[in-house]
Amino acid sequence: MLIAPPNCGVLIPIPQCPLYTATIAQFSGTTVPYYLDETSGWSTSVKSVEAAIEKATSKGVTTKVLVIINPGNPTGALLDQETQARLVELCEKHSLILLADEVYQDNLRRRDTSPFTSFKKVVAQTQSPIPLVSFHSISKGVSGECGRRGGYFECTNISDGVIAQMYKMVSFGWSSPLLGQIGVNCMVRPPKAGDESYPLWKKETREIHEALAARNRTQLMVARLNSLPGVSCVDSLGTLYLHPRIELSESAISAARAAGKEPDAFYSLELLDQTGICVTPGSGFGQKENNWHYRLTCLCPGIEEYVSKLEAFHKSFLEKYCA
Repeated sequence: MLIAPPNCGVLIPIPQCPLYTATIAQFSGTTVPYYLDETSGWSTSVKSVEAAIEKATSKGVTTKVLVIINPGNPTGALLDQETQARLVELCEKHSLILLADEVYQDNLRRRDTSPFTSFKKVVAQTQSPIPLVSFHSISKGVSGECGRRGGYFECTNISDGVIAQMYKMVSFGWSSPLLGQIGVNCMVRPPKAGDESYPLWKKETREIHEALAARNRTQLMVARLNSLPGVSCVDSLGTLYLHPRIELSESAISAARAAGKEPDAFYSLELLDQTGICVTPGSGFGQKENNWHYRLTCLCPGIEEYVSKLEAFHKSFLEKYCA
């Protein structure tokens, strides 16, 4: 409904979940990338978004939508309220619809000192009239745990007529995803104190949050990765991931090109073959030219063995493809 081809632009953060660029392409829209700043913790710069809008306009593209992923995927970055308020002002200035992907909102490492704030709250506090669509999912957080699939979106400042059209489009799907609907219901209506299931739900939720907040685990991974030659890794506040940057030699890049692979995909496949560790190449999320990354989870048990294998592989890879 938001895309009217061929010149409708959608602002997408880079790196980003590949679902967005794929969906935009499917409906003949135009991706308008804005780059997150890795040097400042993968922060979102309002100036970067403004520059992306200006560049798109110069090419005849009308930017209509701003996508924000908060907490970030794959970066784990968490927006502060000041930045969120400035992004809302930006949407007002350019008449943008804000799509707030907030599916990782319950995956926080320091929820006491770095809490999540929804864009709906910011829009309400600033009394902004911008159209806002907020997304949440059971497949993250503590409900679906990346297995069950189900989610919802909530509309703020969207007219009744537009919402009626949404219902009409959804009604074309005859097969309701029952298990997903049950999962969403359980997420938005969790057990309450006094309910029979409340003690178990509280215990399991607390254990998952404690695992996410295990800073010693994440800090160990970040410190060990940053100690490797040619690796730099930003500590993250949210999601399940770290997104380290790797510097690859010309020899490695040439070998990757000869194999028909992106260099970080080539690195990731060799890592999988030699250690059994599966990571996602940064080229799948988008990145600046001649930058290479991979995304890995930082929640797995046996962290010492896991990191030791990463270290040993990286050193052997550098020796194999020395410059």
